Amino acid sequence: MTPLLLVAGALVGLGAAVATGVRDARTASLGLVGLLVMAPFVADPLPAPLPLAFGVVAGILAGFLVHVAARRAPDGAPPTLGLPATIGAAAAGFAAGIGATAVTLPRLGPDAALAAGLAALAVAIGPIAIARDPFRLGSALIVLVASGFLVLTALAGTPAPLTGIASAILVVALAAAVAVVGGGAAALGGTSGPDDSPDRRAATSRARSGRR
Repeated sequence: MTPLLLVAGALVGLGAAVATGVRDARTASLGLVGLLVMAPFVADPLPAPLPLAFGVVAGILAGFLVHVAARRAPDGAPPTLGLPATIGAAAAGFAAGIGATAVTLPRLGPDAALAAGLAALAVAIGPIAIARDPFRLGSALIVLVASGFLVLTALAGTPAPLTGIASAILVVALAAAVAVVGGGAAALGGTSGPDDSPDRRAATSRARSGRR
């Protein structure tokens, strides 16, 4: 396992922890971008240029869609565990994946992919089981899907081009669903994005009262 693979896997685990652990939804969406963009590089050998580029672009697009959903996330909706706990869970999962080298598991991919996949899995379980906010739940589902493909890469080796492209399309479809469902839930529940915060609503109300 090369140092570059180890760094890429660690960045994937960190991105997963940020995506599921930070309080600010927009920062969480940036963590998701880091996870999705770095995940295709945790493979040995690397995928062919076309599926690799497709995976990176799809990760950026999915992150943008989730960032749009983050603007509609309810104000003050906290993560399930918080950033310190998710970083600890991701580190434990990553260490377990690296430690699996002592176990004679039949695998064709790098240990870094298994470590990154277990790190992402460790932080995705909590929000899926507990979270009720569509943004938090949807983000955790994307992390879970990414972890599944990383573990598959570790066990079966670098995915075939069509498999890599299909996984990228699935991630983008999930991100689009998060944006649509999150926006619909915000509209139905009367929640709003950062441009319509409580302070802004209070100022608007005072301005209207002054005009009467």
